[in-house]
Amino acid sequence: MKTMPTLREKKRYIAFEINSDKTIIRQELVREISNSIISLFGDKGASEINPSLMSFEGRLGILRCAREKTNETRAALACINNIRAIRVSFHVLGISGTIKGATEKFIQQSLVKESEPEKRIKNNRI
Repeated sequence: MKTMPTLREKKRYIAFEINSDKTIIRQELVREISNSIISLFGDKGASEINPSLMSFEGRLGILRCAREKTNETRAALACINNIRAIRVSFHVLGISGTIKGATEKFIQQSLVKESEPEKRIKNNRI
């Protein structure tokens, strides 16, 4: 039997960017996020946040969490400063109610912003 929409857990999707010198493996990132959440909020807090890494490619990713716990999730991401001795910093691009919205608003826009300086350089040379 399906759960009624009013009784379902509300979720939010946090789009983020990782700044690091080397590439980060997805498994290491998941482990570090869960360790950070558990160390800050304990097992009970981690179960309430219910984090799940929906997508991660290169340095951009989407993390799912409970709607009421977005601030706690952002705090846990901010506390991560290294992954397997690789210095990292997280930059939250935005929060959305759907994966599609997070991808279109934040992930694709950040990719476009990265390619714009290259276009400016090419146009100035020509």
